Amino acid sequence: LLVDRHSVAAAASGKGGGFLARDWGSGPTEQLHTTSFALHQELAESLGITSYRKIPVLSVTPGVRSKRTTDICPWLDGEIADSRWMDRDGGAQVAPHELCTKLVEAALSAGGPPPLAPGSTVSV
Repeated sequence: LLVDRHSVAAAASGKGGGFLARDWGSGPTEQLHTTSFALHQELAESLGITSYRKIPVLSVTPGVRSKRTTDICPWLDGEIADSRWMDRDGGAQVAPHELCTKLVEAALSAGGPPPLAPGSTVSV
């Protein structure tokens, strides 16, 4: 059961950047990162989430710009000493509001009880 004062993902959770990184975890969270990254792609495909997109991950070092840096990321402004691709296939982005809405719609279409109760919680 979701309790929300207005609607699904109506506040900050629906307006975040929705950035996903496949392998930025380490130690006890490493498997969580890789599994979650794969799950988000699977959900995007199965639920028809149109905002999901794969994006490359770039590492940038501040300093004096060079020709090499301009070739890799000419859209960056400011002083960039170096940049390199960390993982061309290891990042993704999704609109959180769309993701949350599609998840609730999928739960409803599966025949479960309505998962959203308008209101607010006072205590747990």
